[in-house]
Order: sequence, then structure tokens, then C-alpha cells
Amino acid sequence: MTSLCTATGLRAVSGDAALIAYLRALRGQGAVESVFQRTVNVLTPGERLIALSARGGDDAPRTLVTDADSWSERGISAGQAVEFAPGVLTLRTADARLRVHTEGANEWHPILPSLAALGPGDLAAAATALDRLIQAHGSRGGMLGPAPTASSMEAAVTRALADGSDALVRAVKSANDSGIRRGVLSLLGLGPGLTPAGDDFLTALALLSSLHGSGLGAFGRALQDVLLEHPGRTTRLSVTTLDEALAGRARASLLDVLHALAHPSGWSQARAAESIRTPVRHVLAIGHTSGTDILSGLVTGLRLEKELRGSL
Repeated sequence: MTSLCTATGLRAVSGDAALIAYLRALRGQGAVESVFQRTVNVLTPGERLIALSARGGDDAPRTLVTDADSWSERGISAGQAVEFAPGVLTLRTADARLRVHTEGANEWHPILPSLAALGPGDLAAAATALDRLIQAHGSRGGMLGPAPTASSMEAAVTRALADGSDALVRAVKSANDSGIRRGVLSLLGLGPGLTPAGDDFLTALALLSSLHGSGLGAFGRALQDVLLEHPGRTTRLSVTTLDEALAGRARASLLDVLHALAHPSGWSQARAAESIRTPVRHVLAIGHTSGTDILSGLVTGLRLEKELRGSL
């Protein structure tokens, strides 16, 4: 008996402009890499990892935000074929074809702020304001330390995260290139999930290193080298996210935090906190602890930028 497959049309509401341009001429077969309620990760014919987000998702690198309500009950599973034709992706399930059309999607271009105009006082106020919000509203289990109900293994991971971040900070301050590499290696891939806590922390530092006026260039170069030399150290999704951050490309909500922090000289901590409250809430909603871990990296990076201002 021949099964009848119904076809469902979905639309990309917005998407990474570079990805939309790439998909306009792409043909061939890829595959579903992983499936979550709000996101489907897909490998293109060229083994490039891209994401299909449900309605209301964040604009982000290599991401299409679609009009799908969710992905969890559509019969999609890892390994299923995905057909690519110019302007359309077709996900084939057992009893349906889900077509995602990119024509007409709003094109998103990440825009970066500059750190060049921020003095040590501005960086200190920004870091303190951000840290207070994270401590008050963030999720434990990663860079903030263990949750009250953490197992001994979970507590050991959070101690390793703290030790790794401390070692990395010391190496960056002393301009110890080999120490920076060891610090990166101690954090890369550390923690559970598709984007481990150590990777989320490094992502924020990578993004800061890409900004005009940043003093974290040595860290960025070390991270890039480590990623090239240890391709299997962490997940494909984390490697993609870190590569994009090094190129100054990150999800919109994180860029909103950075833009809010790049305020005129002389802002108080109270005013800085008020300016970032809404975008911080959006970042904290990412994953279980991912948003908290990313913002923890941002706090550490801003404090490092302050320390390094004297040697720029």
C-alpha cells in the first residue's frame, strides 16, 4: 500500500540575511541534526549547521524564524532527510512533508556596538549592573555554582567551571598565551547539553573580543586556534556558535544587551541596570542555564576589558 503524504507550508518570518542568501541557490539533501520544542537544527548538503526556530524566536546567526507554533509534535526526528531547493526546505516525515519557504522573509543583519568610547568607570558600572541582575534572576547549575539540589557530580562540574574561568582570567590579565589556551581547553565542552556551560561562557568572551575597541584579541586568537586543533572537543552546535561569535555574530537578544551597555560616559549603575533589564530577561530565558552562563561570561569579559584598558 502506498502511503499518502500531505504537504504543509510554513514560512520564514525573518532570518539571518547571510543564510537567506546562501539558501537562494542551494540544492541537495541534508538531514535533521536535533529536534526541540522551539528549534530544529538541520545540516545542509554542505554540512553547515542551521536552525529553524518557532514563532517568536530570537533572530540569530544561521537561523530562520518561522511561523510554526512548535516543532515537538510534527513527527520530526534526528536523521530524517531534508531536501533543499532554491528558497525552500522540505522536511520529510513518515506521513507529511513540511515545506519552509524563505521568500519574503525579513532579513536580519547583526549590528555590533563599539567599546572604544567606554572608559574604565563605564565598564565597571556595566559589569556590576549586569552581575547584580544575574545574581538575582539567573539559574544555578552552571557558572553561578550548583543548585541547592545538585548531585555530587553536578557540584564537581560547577567547581571545575569556576576553576577554569579563574585560570583563564589570570592568563588573560598576564598576557600568557599558553595559559589562555589551557584556560580555554579547561572550559571547552565542560558541562551537559548541546551548548555546555563552559562553551556559553566562552561565547560571551568571544563576542566581546570581536568588538571595536576590545582588548581581548589574544583570547579570540587562542580560542580560534583551539577550535581548529580540537574539533571534537565539544558539540557541533557549540563550535558553530563560538565561530559565529568570534566573527561578531550572535543572537539578537545578546546584542541588545551589549548595545544597552554601550552607554554614554558617566551613567550610574542604577541607570545601567534599568537600561539592560528587558534584554537581560530575554537572554536569561535561553535554555536551562545557557542564558545565565552567557551573561556570566559577559560580566567577566567587561571586567577584563576594564583591567586591560591600562595596557591598550
